Amino acid sequence: MIQFNLPFKIKEICLKLKSAGFEAYVVGGTIRDIIINREISDFDITTNAFPDEIKSVFPNAKPYGDFGTMLIVEDGIKVEITPYRNDAPGRKPNYTFGGTIYTDLSRRDFTINSIAYDPIEDKLIDPFGGIDDIEKRVIRCTGSTRRIWEDPLRAMRAARFQAQLGFSIEASTLYALKAQSCELATVSWERIRDELSKILTADYNFEGLITLVITDLMNYIIPELMAGMGVMHSNKPVDVLEHNLIACKIIRNTLSLRLAALLHDIAKPATAVNGEDGIKFPKHQIKSAAVAKKILQRLRFDNKTIKKVVLLIENHMFYYTKDSSLADARRLVSKVGWENIYDLIDLRVADKIASGFDTIYSPGLKKLIMDLEVIKEENSDYQIKDLAVTGKDIMTELKMPAGPQIGEILNFLLDKVLEDPSLNNRDTLLELAKTYVGARS
Repeated sequence: MIQFNLPFKIKEICLKLKSAGFEAYVVGGTIRDIIINREISDFDITTNAFPDEIKSVFPNAKPYGDFGTMLIVEDGIKVEITPYRNDAPGRKPNYTFGGTIYTDLSRRDFTINSIAYDPIEDKLIDPFGGIDDIEKRVIRCTGSTRRIWEDPLRAMRAARFQAQLGFSIEASTLYALKAQSCELATVSWERIRDELSKILTADYNFEGLITLVITDLMNYIIPELMAGMGVMHSNKPVDVLEHNLIACKIIRNTLSLRLAALLHDIAKPATAVNGEDGIKFPKHQIKSAAVAKKILQRLRFDNKTIKKVVLLIENHMFYYTKDSSLADARRLVSKVGWENIYDLIDLRVADKIASGFDTIYSPGLKKLIMDLEVIKEENSDYQIKDLAVTGKDIMTELKMPAGPQIGEILNFLLDKVLEDPSLNNRDTLLELAKTYVGARS
C-alpha cells in the first residue's frame, strides 16, 4: 500500500474544490515523486472546474502559463490547478477544456506521469500501469509511442526524466525517440535549452546525455559534439565525445561548470594533427572556446553564463608546475578572476579524471592550490583597476595624449605588480612608466 502523505494545504485545496461541486485530483509528477520519496517543491492538481470557476473558489489564484492553469502560493507551497483537457495533445495554441480524469491522463507523456490521486476519497487512478513502471524504474509512453511526437520536446523530457530519476527507457519508447528525432528541429532553442539545462544538472546526467547521443537527438541540440565520436586520443582510453560526457558527469554540479565540461574539448576533431607521438590537438582550447560561444548563443543562454563558460574553456589547459612562482599564480588569477579560479581547477581535475590519468592532483596543481592561499592575504584582484595609478595619472604626469599607448603602459605596470606587489604605489609606478616610455622611444 502506498502512503500519500500530502501537506494539509493540498488536501484543503482539494476539499474546497469538491465542496464547490467539482472533482479534484493530485496528479502527474507530484504522485510519481511521492511514490519514490523524492523531494517535492511544486504540486499539481487537476479538476473539471474551468479557470473562472477555479477563480471563484480561490479568489487569490492567478493565471499561470498556458492551458488555463491557475497558480496558488500559500504557506511556502506552490500549487498549480489545471482544468481537464479534452483536445488533441500537442503544442496547439487552441485547446479545449472538458473530458474526464481518464481522458486527461491519456494525453500525458509517460505512464509514470499519468497517475492521479483523490486525497479526500483516498482514490488512486492509474489506467496505464504507471505505478508498476515506477516500481520497475522504467520510462514508457502513455498508450502509444505517438505520445512523444505530439510535442517533440517530450523526446528530451524522456532523457531528462532518465537523468533525474535514474530510470531506464523502455525499448519501444527508445526506438520512437530515434525514429522521429528530426522532429526536434521544430522546437524553439529556448525550450531545448531549458530541457538540456535540467539534464546537465541532474544526478544521472551521463545516462541522459548518452540517450540523446544514441537516438540522434544530439544532432539537433549540439551537433558539434557528435564530431568527436570515434576520434580517439593517443593518451586516453575513450574518444573525444565520451571524454566530454564523462567530464560533464563527474564535475561539480553547477550549470556553468557542467556546460564547460561538456564543451571543453569540442573542437578537438577540427584541430587534430598526426605526429610522431600520435594524434595531437594543438591550441584546441582556443578553438573550443570559440565554438562553445557560438553554441551557447544559439541555445539562447544568458551573457553571464556564456562569458564564464568560454573563459573556463579557453584557459583549461593552463600551465603550472612545482617550480612556478607566486607571480605565476597572480597572473592566472588576473586572467580569470578569483570568482573563476577554483572552477578552473575543478575543470582541470574533471578533465584528468575523464582522461583516466592515475595522478589527478599533480605536483603543479597542488602547488597552485597552496599558492592561492598565500596570495589571498594580499587582498587583490590583480586587475588594472587595482593599480595605484590610473590612465589619467599617466597622461598628466608624462604629458601624453590618450591612445593605445596608455593601455600598453598600464599592462606593463600590472605585470610588474604581479611580479612584486610591493611596487604598487603611485610614485614607484610613475617612475616605472617613465622608464618604460623612455626605453620605447
